Amino acid sequence: MKDFVLDAPNANRYTYFVAHYGRDFQRQTAVLNVRHDFTDTIQDLHIKIRDRINDVLGVDTPSCYHILALAAPEAIPV
Repeated sequence: MKDFVLDAPNANRYTYFVAHYGRDFQRQTAVLNVRHDFTDTIQDLHIKIRDRINDVLGVDTPSCYHILALAAPEAIPV
């Protein structure tokens, strides 16, 4: 069976996530994404996700995130 995630080129992967924020993190953003290389470390990916959340919600907003799709080789159509 072919693994389309592992067999695709390493560059330009897309990880999709939802940020949760507000009191007890009960509110959530729309689906957000970051573009990255498949060989990025978990720490690098976390930094890119946090930067994206900060762009959307602001640096001072406490938040956490839930990954929906990790390193998809193609952008998911909107």
